[in-house]
Amino acid sequence: MSGLWQHFVVYAVLLWCLWRLACKYAPNASWRWRAKISYFFESRHAGIFKRVGRALRPAVSIPAGCAKHCRSCNTCA
Repeated sequence: MSGLWQHFVVYAVLLWCLWRLACKYAPNASWRWRAKISYFFESRHAGIFKRVGRALRPAVSIPAGCAKHCRSCNTCA
């Protein structure tokens, strides 16, 4: 493998590890980062970028103590 290709692989693995670490120890911050990246891609005109943005879109967080979506407390809405 060439030196450039090795650097690319090492940086990709390093970024993936850092992302997993952020998701584990800072879930709110990583959720916001993912939402910002998703919005950045979804706001582009090309279709491929919109698809990437939709794929990166984070799941909606459910409030603590909300076992089911009963809508009685209006926090799930």
